[in-house]
Amino acid sequence: MKLEFQEYEPQRIVNVHKHVDGPWFWGKYTAHPYIGCRSGCDFCYLRGSRYLGRRDPDSFDTLIQVKTNAVHLLRKELPRLDREVIACGDWQQPTEDRYRLSRGMLEVVLEQGFPLFIIERSPLLTRDLDLLIEINRKTWVGVLYSISSLDPALKRTFEPRSPGVQRRFKAMEQLAHAGIMVGTSMMPIFPFVGDDEEQMEEVVRATKDHGGTCVLGGGLTMDGAQAEWTLEAVKRLDPRWEPHWREFYNWEVGEKPKQNPPGAFNSRIGLTLRELCDRHGLLDRMPRYIAPGPLSINKRIAERLFLRTYDLELEGASSSRIWAYRRAAWTVDEHQENIGALYHDRDEDGLRELPAIGNRLAGLIANWIRELEETPVEHR
Repeated sequence: MKLEFQEYEPQRIVNVHKHVDGPWFWGKYTAHPYIGCRSGCDFCYLRGSRYLGRRDPDSFDTLIQVKTNAVHLLRKELPRLDREVIACGDWQQPTEDRYRLSRGMLEVVLEQGFPLFIIERSPLLTRDLDLLIEINRKTWVGVLYSISSLDPALKRTFEPRSPGVQRRFKAMEQLAHAGIMVGTSMMPIFPFVGDDEEQMEEVVRATKDHGGTCVLGGGLTMDGAQAEWTLEAVKRLDPRWEPHWREFYNWEVGEKPKQNPPGAFNSRIGLTLRELCDRHGLLDRMPRYIAPGPLSINKRIAERLFLRTYDLELEGASSSRIWAYRRAAWTVDEHQENIGALYHDRDEDGLRELPAIGNRLAGLIANWIRELEETPVEHR
């Protein structure tokens, strides 16, 4: 298939999200120089989202829109923003070989002193290891390599043009040796064909062997055009799986599928992955970067609240209970005064005046504040 580039100049580059992405990637901002991807993985959620705008989803991997002013815009927009984690860049080949916008964006991130998160499939990222080391020295860099499975048949079926899995692990090893926090994003985990414990442990073990510190896992979502592409790939793998997938996503012929996997499935793979990570000395959540300063205690308390929402999801808790912790996490994370000082000034009464903080959560937060204040900084 012929690859076409379409150059244009958007009016802005940084997407500012309403809340930090906890307890997953901890980002507040995203900025990407290209729309479309040559790898064209059949499960990629971007094919079915607003990401493509009004474009034909079938052009996702054949038409790459290039934001030629991406570096200029990033340099203009970042100084106006708080120094929260930004996810940026796109190291797909041959686009980045030609335009080098992702490297230019890293230079801006370094200049402006922002912490950086990257999720990638491309080993080309190591081309810019010099800049990543400097950013990590100045603030922080976290990288997750996207690897769903080590099964060659699944690779051929769902992502035939993406870079090889072993090349990704070799890149992970280089980053780890350079002192960069790196791990694996095991997403999506395919139902039935890629979700057994042995397959998951292969990824966890390989991550450990290549210097990774964490493995995050998540099920496959099905949405719009992406759902149709993914189902066609499943049928190429083995047409006998189609009825199982249709039942799994409550997907009648001619209708739309349920977007998310069943909660029981998500709990099972999450708990299995947690056990496997414990077994191999890894984490199943990515550590959060927290800058020093008067609001760092807010970020640490919010981190614990976000992590508790994930625990509750794995436990199958009620949505109301999960949302209570999530809203509390947002409140604490976005509060512009030191929450420890608020507690010492007005005890739990002060905490309860914050939105979404009731008696139980106020008591929990008070305990965490005391615990953090008694813990040496290097051990927090």
